[in-house]
Amino acid sequence: MKSREPNSTTNNPTTMNFLQLPGKTAAATNKPRAQVALAPQHGLMDWIRKMNNTPNISGTNGKLLTVTEEELAKHNKKTDCWAAISGNVYNITPYLDYHPGGVDEIMKGAGIDATALFQEIHSWVNFGSMLEKCLVGRLVTKHGPIDGALAKKKSLPSRLRFDFRQPDSKSLTLFIYTTCLTLTVEKIFVNIENGKNLTILIFIDGFVHTISIELLELVTNDFNVRISSNKQDQIEIDLKKQTDQMWKSVGKFASNHLSICPMQDFEPIYFNATLIKRTSVTHDSDWYTFSLPSNVFMLPPIGYHIRLQRTKDGVIITKPYTVVNKLDEENKSLSEHTIELLIKHYIDRTMTPMLQQLSIGDTIEMSSAEGAFDTARIDMCRTLVLIAAGTGLTPMIRILNYATKQIDNEQNRDIFLLFFNKTQKDILCGAELQAMSEKYKFTVHNILSRPESDWTGETGYIRGELLHRLLPEPPSKTNVTNTLVCVCGPAPFSKLAFDLLKEHGYNDSHLHLFLG
Repeated sequence: MKSREPNSTTNNPTTMNFLQLPGKTAAATNKPRAQVALAPQHGLMDWIRKMNNTPNISGTNGKLLTVTEEELAKHNKKTDCWAAISGNVYNITPYLDYHPGGVDEIMKGAGIDATALFQEIHSWVNFGSMLEKCLVGRLVTKHGPIDGALAKKKSLPSRLRFDFRQPDSKSLTLFIYTTCLTLTVEKIFVNIENGKNLTILIFIDGFVHTISIELLELVTNDFNVRISSNKQDQIEIDLKKQTDQMWKSVGKFASNHLSICPMQDFEPIYFNATLIKRTSVTHDSDWYTFSLPSNVFMLPPIGYHIRLQRTKDGVIITKPYTVVNKLDEENKSLSEHTIELLIKHYIDRTMTPMLQQLSIGDTIEMSSAEGAFDTARIDMCRTLVLIAAGTGLTPMIRILNYATKQIDNEQNRDIFLLFFNKTQKDILCGAELQAMSEKYKFTVHNILSRPESDWTGETGYIRGELLHRLLPEPPSKTNVTNTLVCVCGPAPFSKLAFDLLKEHGYNDSHLHLFLG
């Protein structure tokens, strides 16, 4: 038994119009933007329509290629332009004329690994979705497929030490010593493949630490993961041997054993998860429950996401989804055996139609967790502001659960949720949010862009006037940790929210953007 620690983008641009940018306001025009005048029909929605209406714009006929640095460098012209971002190579030639910063700006990344340049300027953009149809393949360098991550890894000291003991001939206990005094089992991922190959991932301060061992002999999937009751920075994993015997060693260490890699550069581990339940939430959203295989231990931290992956017509389709659980049930429904996702279906997308076709008992590839959110930021804040659009509510659900449990423990906190949707029927978990807000005395504002005639709540889009009216005043410079503002939605919404919040007086130390 694995245990815990002891203690829009559719063909019709109006279908997601609550995410469209509003007309220019004072707040939106005071700040200069590095943009150029685009030709007619070359805006964001025009690009999305082009992607949706064009079967393949990567130039590879749907095939994923292995691209060397030398091959990448050949595609550096406006008529033939490739760029690599986080290990993926994209043919950005069709996108050049749609880039808000102009062709010359995006050409700075032509024919090279543009990850650093992209992160500096566009870290908030979901490039995987924006350039989905432009994917050429993976970048492979002389050091391997994730050269940038390896280069960073070599310059970082490991924060782990590893040891093992055999209490008896039937069992083995692994000891992992860290320097993290706030370690929890949610920061640990364990996968035992074929009873032989053991991989342990530990998430600390935005980095992934890896333990990788080919065990000497086979073990069962009945293992136990815990934080030591004596030392908060020590992980203990109990393994059961398939054969009753003492081992001469733990096995062979893989080349990436005790390695460290920045989270954004890490290639996650995939395994098969089984759909065991699907429940309708709204007219176009379902709640999915997947069962994890017995050889995997995973309890994703708050705000983290997993990826679902399937192959269609020879092309690998991957989509990230935030791990959720039922409102007001953080401790009841979070399980090491299951993963819950709240997913909105788009008929013209690739992944969600495949998910809808899954029957109970079918499997799908799921990744190890990824993310950067630190729950300590909730612990410190006294004012919590959550701004979400559509399924951007998903990371907010567990944040609300965590924050309100602290209210149960008599910790004072003011909570504000601004939830943007198109119509009233699109509001996810509306009744549950209302009940929870009344129970814990926090404020929920539902803002609709296409309200029905009897709607009496807020209307329109995210804008400076709305934030000034509905949100508390930003804190003083001496109390920067007392306020936390979380934003989640499609990239244009999140970017606009970020700019408006900055203009309202919030700064980087107050803000966290969840990037889908």
